[in-house]
Amino acid sequence: MGISIKNTGKAVPKLVVKNDDLNRFVETDNDWIVARTGITERRIATSESGLDLAVSAAKLALDGENYDDIGLVIVATVTPDKLVPSMGALVKRELGLANAVAFDISTACSGFIYGIWIAEALIKNGMVDKVNGVSTNTINKALIIGVERLSRIVDWTDRSTCILFGDGAGAALLENNPQEKGILSSFVKNYDDTTNSLTCGMEFSKTPFTDDSLDNPEKQSLSMHGSQVFKFAVNAIGEVMEKSLELAGLTADDIAYYVPHQANLRIILSAAKKFKQPIEKFQISLNETGNVSAASVPMALYDIIDTGKIKKGDKIMLMGFGGGLSAGAVIFEM
Repeated sequence: MGISIKNTGKAVPKLVVKNDDLNRFVETDNDWIVARTGITERRIATSESGLDLAVSAAKLALDGENYDDIGLVIVATVTPDKLVPSMGALVKRELGLANAVAFDISTACSGFIYGIWIAEALIKNGMVDKVNGVSTNTINKALIIGVERLSRIVDWTDRSTCILFGDGAGAALLENNPQEKGILSSFVKNYDDTTNSLTCGMEFSKTPFTDDSLDNPEKQSLSMHGSQVFKFAVNAIGEVMEKSLELAGLTADDIAYYVPHQANLRIILSAAKKFKQPIEKFQISLNETGNVSAASVPMALYDIIDTGKIKKGDKIMLMGFGGGLSAGAVIFEM
């Protein structure tokens, strides 16, 4: 059984916010941001909802497909439009994916990697009638989407975070195709965030039964200890890259291109150096998108495929790392 990534899609908001635009809110400038992150601009949603972005990316990934063949929709996001229905349910309804099972996952910047990992397992195993031992719901095609509107949870007066994040969506269509090698390995791992280095609270309505003295409302905006997150990211990306190569029986040199989470150029440069790989093998999109959390890997995957430089038979590694703390990697053959 070969589970291949058949097609991809990407969608970004219309508004481009350049580094120098941010000096209206915080003390910063283009050179300062570029030197620390590699980011020059990001897209910010103004009129577009998360669903708008997710559906637009999904339509590109599903171009030419029979929508009735889609058996699974997984949406990775930490900024859903609603708590209920899930973004997966909203995408299913909007696109008319009548036969799809749909749900969300929340593993921040690793979300798309976790989505592929889950979809791979479900496609391989389906839903089995344990009494009769037969498959009751065979999934041959799955739609995995990463979508974020991080601009809604960013504190635009906090220079340490507001310079980093953007909005957008990316999608990939997975297909069970015995003629393809497809996914060669997938590996995910969670690390306890014992120091709360990357958090975002949630504001809930008070109840008439709550003792005000026990209330401790959390600010619903991103909070990050940059040095701690950077140290985690450098170590975690190295570990998941090494483990996924081991599981696939490959070396770093066997990988034609790497598509990492687009968080910080220095993290990507560190990974390239550790595995003795030229930086030209790493897709870098963050200069134009910033960090788009769960959407960054599928958006960057779309970008590198869109260049036309990937050839049939090339081995590609996807890597994610982020809140939770979480990390993962997937190796597949085009």
